[in-house]
Amino acid sequence: MFAPRIAAPLRTVGRVQASAMARTMIAKQARVMAPVGSRIISTSQPQQEQVTVAPIVEQRKNRPLSPHLTIYDPQLTWVMSASHRATGGAVAVGFYAGAIGYAVLPMLGLGFDAATVTSALATVPVAAKVAGKFLIAYPFTFHCFNGLRHLLWDTTRAMTMKGVYTTGYIVLGLTTVSSIGLALI
Repeated sequence: MFAPRIAAPLRTVGRVQASAMARTMIAKQARVMAPVGSRIISTSQPQQEQVTVAPIVEQRKNRPLSPHLTIYDPQLTWVMSASHRATGGAVAVGFYAGAIGYAVLPMLGLGFDAATVTSALATVPVAAKVAGKFLIAYPFTFHCFNGLRHLLWDTTRAMTMKGVYTTGYIVLGLTTVSSIGLALI
């Protein structure tokens, strides 16, 4: 196994050098084929001196801030993308908070059950009820309709700029109409 790798360089050098080279090559080969569970190379590294970070912190304080979103004109595409993510998070947080509150608060004696919630909402003025329902319905319907828009895109339809903007305006229109409808129920 070692013969082809060792014999070729040995033919071109003298006898003393050849034996020294053979020993180093065999040692290198032996290290590669070390038994499982033994270390070939040491993993310890020399200790490095502590680096002071104060000058780096001072330099970072003097750097200008990047303007990022403030230099761009708002476009329907990125505004709706950010809104889709925000409404998804808001709907999820609202759902989980309501479900956990409905399950846990009655056990603590805080009265968050159907009878208590119904009697509390009966005292609220109609305009406040409609506004509250609209504020809950709008993110939910926007996220649903925009999700359907993304499913449409998954079929590679409406992927032109005209199609993207058309479906965006359709989503905004459907969201507004359905949210008003749900708020008035």
